Amino acid sequence: MTHFLSDLSKGVLSIIYPALCEICQEKIDTETGYDSLCKDCINKIKTLEPAPRPKCSNNINVWAVCGYEGVAKDCIHLFKYNNRLNLSRPLAGLMSSFTDKNLADKKFDVIIPVPLHKTKMRERGFNQAELLARRLAKNTNCPLCTDAIKRIKPTISQTGLSKTKRFTNIRGAFKITDNNAVGGKNILLIDDVFTTGSTINEAAKTLLKSGAKSVEALVLARGIQ
Repeated sequence: MTHFLSDLSKGVLSIIYPALCEICQEKIDTETGYDSLCKDCINKIKTLEPAPRPKCSNNINVWAVCGYEGVAKDCIHLFKYNNRLNLSRPLAGLMSSFTDKNLADKKFDVIIPVPLHKTKMRERGFNQAELLARRLAKNTNCPLCTDAIKRIKPTISQTGLSKTKRFTNIRGAFKITDNNAVGGKNILLIDDVFTTGSTINEAAKTLLKSGAKSVEALVLARGIQ
């Protein structure tokens, strides 16, 4: 009876306050499994060819799910800067689908999100890479570690910086805090957007120097050039 009443109340609320797509504001059929993005808008996000490109300077593979444009760009902006945290579900869902189709033959020991500096964390209130990584880890049954690497340098925003200045800005920004979580592990590093690769490159370099067996990176979107 309790479950029946709960389901009934949810049904009534969905009629009075229907879930609306964050992009087009159309009513969502929640049978799709998401309450923030409609099927039409999800289908507008075109996944990229499953090629590990572009590579960082340390030659690690970087996989990108989609281009940073159109609906994908709008979703990431709303998620990252407008606190639309419910978008983490469909966005992580895209990453999970990409992983299942293209990275199933790769055996990762742990998923690690690129960390934010504590100052940025206080300002934003959440780490977008960690939210995506948490859902991805759950969807793929791969262990998650959020405290093996720390961001110790309060870098300025990378937006608007040249490629050279981005790499200089991020240099020395990370420190390993748990060698046991990294040593000898095949790591999948997670971030939301790849532009020049400076952040991914520096984080991967730090992990490898601390004994990681291998590092590959998966990002939700990469800049279209």
